[in-house]
Amino acid sequence: MGDTLVIFMTLLAGLFFLLLSGMWIAVALALIGFLGLTFAVGGGMQGMLEVLQLRVVNSFVLCSIPLFILLGNLMLHSGLMESVYRGINPFLSRLPGGLLHTNIGACGIFGSCSGSSIAAAATIGQFAMPVMRELGYNRQLIYGSLAGGGTLSSMIPPSICFILYGAWVGESVGALFIAGIIPGILLALFFMTYIAGISLLKPGLQPQHEKIPIRENLKALVRIIPVLFIIFAVLGTIYLGIATPTEAAALGVSAALIICVVSRKLTWEILKDSLLSTVKTTTMVFFILVGAMAFSMVISMLKIPEVLSLWVVSLELGKWTVFVAIVCIYIVLGAIIDPTSMMLMTLSVTYPLMMKMGFNSIWFGVCMAVFVEMAVITPPLGLNLFVIHSISGEKDIAVVTRGSMPYFVCMIVLLALLYFFPQIALWLPHQFLGQ
Repeated sequence: MGDTLVIFMTLLAGLFFLLLSGMWIAVALALIGFLGLTFAVGGGMQGMLEVLQLRVVNSFVLCSIPLFILLGNLMLHSGLMESVYRGINPFLSRLPGGLLHTNIGACGIFGSCSGSSIAAAATIGQFAMPVMRELGYNRQLIYGSLAGGGTLSSMIPPSICFILYGAWVGESVGALFIAGIIPGILLALFFMTYIAGISLLKPGLQPQHEKIPIRENLKALVRIIPVLFIIFAVLGTIYLGIATPTEAAALGVSAALIICVVSRKLTWEILKDSLLSTVKTTTMVFFILVGAMAFSMVISMLKIPEVLSLWVVSLELGKWTVFVAIVCIYIVLGAIIDPTSMMLMTLSVTYPLMMKMGFNSIWFGVCMAVFVEMAVITPPLGLNLFVIHSISGEKDIAVVTRGSMPYFVCMIVLLALLYFFPQIALWLPHQFLGQ
């Protein structure tokens, strides 16, 4: 056990040295994997790296990732989400907090079409931020609602996080999608409760709005119908058992293209920008995936997960203690590593440990989505913080960070509820799939 732990710590030290040197995360993971296969495992196992690359590009489940990314890009570049924003605004803006609730609702709807938190924050932020500034909303609240609301895309299906997790650990992606519904809605309600609370306690932070007539509300509701059609094409077909997640992603893209053509919002320029952006993002994700698989292969061949699991079990720690330790580890990692890399480079160790401690695989997938959500708003490297900061034009990113911290606390509360009441994540999959 001692030698295995020494090798593991050496590999980790090498990995963090390369990351701190500024090397790309995917390259650092692949390099450590190659060195580990060469010197720690031996036996000419380097050729397995070719097999890993084939496994990534030849996976039916992972084919859904570029499709969902393309779906999000089409909605971003065609202006469909702006219509949604204007459609739900008359309803949610009546609540204490006004347009801040609309930000959360729009991010949640975007998450129901494409599982990218960064795209959600950027898309909603581009047209919501100027309007809210002009109306006199508190800047910190604006930035926090956009950065925090964007994280819902990691939880509300279809989520790229769930796709990667399911493909990595061999879990049903459809079951993970269903499991994320109630926690995602609950988290959105937490966000909106915070907004309503702070707005009632400090009414000067938001302007007063005139009430919009009911007839105008009904007109605005029409704007949402096209996106509801896309949501049904994706989620409805999965829940009805008509399509797999990958097939549903293709249906969602087809629905988005049809709507864009019918509404005359699709141009060659929009199509080109959407495709190029999809290629860039997909390449990045798959590059990280190959590197993480190389690193994971070394970890697996050295039987490090088994050794660590036995060691933790021998300490006779309670499940709560282990869970809190895992949460703390992911909070620290989320502050210094991008969320996708963080998840993929750790699952080969944390997943076997959590299963050994008796936790449920689908439940842990939902927790992992929360960890990813926390990472995108955790300074200093929270991606949503950078996105909102760049859109806002603020000199100091601390304004964005302070506005996002209450949403971070909401996620901690959700994790605690998931631990004490795991049926929050497990009840719905059991009803649909018997899992």
